[in-house]
Amino acid sequence: MLHLKSSFLQFLLLAFNILTFVAFPFTSAETVDYKNIKNAKGDKLPNFSFCGYHASEVALPAIDRKAAKTLKPGTGDQSAAIQAAINEVYKAGGGVVALEAGTYKISPGLLILNSTTLRGAGTGSTILTVDSLSDDIFTMGNQTSKGKAIKTALITDDYVPVGTGTVHVDDASGFAVGQTVFVQRAVTAKWVAAQGMNDLNRNDAPQTWIKPGTLVQQPRRIKSMNGKAISVDVPLTDSIDSTYMTGQLVAYTPPSQPSEMGLENLSIKLSPTCSGVILTSTNCTSAAISVSEWTTDSWVRNLDLTGFNNFVSVGYNASRITLTDIRMTRDGATDGGAGYALDIAVTGTQVLVANCATLGAADTRSYAVATKTLTPGPNAVLGYYVEQAVESIEPHERWAHGFLVENSTTASVLLRNRGTAGSGHGWSVNQGVAWNVNAHTLTIESPPLGENFCIGCVGQVETGSNGTFISSGALVDPPSLYAAQLADRGFDASKLGL
Repeated sequence: MLHLKSSFLQFLLLAFNILTFVAFPFTSAETVDYKNIKNAKGDKLPNFSFCGYHASEVALPAIDRKAAKTLKPGTGDQSAAIQAAINEVYKAGGGVVALEAGTYKISPGLLILNSTTLRGAGTGSTILTVDSLSDDIFTMGNQTSKGKAIKTALITDDYVPVGTGTVHVDDASGFAVGQTVFVQRAVTAKWVAAQGMNDLNRNDAPQTWIKPGTLVQQPRRIKSMNGKAISVDVPLTDSIDSTYMTGQLVAYTPPSQPSEMGLENLSIKLSPTCSGVILTSTNCTSAAISVSEWTTDSWVRNLDLTGFNNFVSVGYNASRITLTDIRMTRDGATDGGAGYALDIAVTGTQVLVANCATLGAADTRSYAVATKTLTPGPNAVLGYYVEQAVESIEPHERWAHGFLVENSTTASVLLRNRGTAGSGHGWSVNQGVAWNVNAHTLTIESPPLGENFCIGCVGQVETGSNGTFISSGALVDPPSLYAAQLADRGFDASKLGL
């Protein structure tokens, strides 16, 4: 397991490791040949090592690097002063804005700009206080443009399996190495029916799982070309089956992609609290931190966040984002009719959530980490800890794909068909993998045209779990699928500073 900087989390997970080591020592654990887990169609386990800042190929920038601008606590609302410092550093080419120890009253709407970092003197030392939530407190990046498709070709393969990095197209002209592309296909009524999702009905009202024509997209870059064979940088996490759909490769000119942004080493407290209020409350729907669309190669680390209902949100097509050592405290009971909020919500891709925790009152409930509709993989959650009994790590709705939960403690892990829950959330994930988890409960179900896995899982397996189980009830070797896959690529997870 990757080490933790937070002494509190270090203690909690060390205790877990000691307990599980006594019960399931790795010296006698089953060794799983993860490279050769393959079904008859050729689908392999997704490669999750591409998640995180710069695809986990380099460490996060040093947290003690020299600041370009330093601020001291002042009186009154400090938002304008903090934003002015960020703007100044951004205009000078980027760098760190450091907040000295103390308490800073702020308001929502602060913007972290390209190549800038806001850094505190440490959690519990630099404390940002907020008394209302009219908007997200911090937004990283400010991209709202959508870009433009410039070339579309049909994929001619009968079946493109999960884990492959190469597709064949009818016309390779107009494509080039380095281009941003979507490997995509449009949902068809035939595919929806084959998944058993064409007749959802709740309270005598029909529900639509995914509307035919909706695009299921996997954002990638072209790595190499050989005639009509085009290889991408990250292996695919969802298959393309010509029986049900027509695949396409779309070259895309993305909008500008803000990058090299950080938020680190501080606490943010919202009072009065929003934790547990009904989800439709307009004063509590915003997040502490929002990573905007198309943001890339950025991070959030070593934070204490208290009082929010939604803590961190990663937007559409944000990529290669690392969220690490974030402690989220829910200090208000969950309203009985509220539904559950999302601690960390992921719509982007190649997002790495490492060594984070949901803490607080025992009667609070939430999704600790959840993907949203059609979230493309790979995305990975490593070493997550929860205090509360009713907390889960799970894709929330509608066919996310390529999602890893590894070395998590206590939280239920649910890779499942949510059926008519919500607005007809249905099959929430394909190619979800739980690896060496110690869960309160485990629901691992495989869709008719896909597969979800539970490998080295310890916990109560719920009825109906028809997913693929390997070494159920005992941990496996390697201890970390993510680290093993990263080593296969020639990189060392222990050097990433996680």
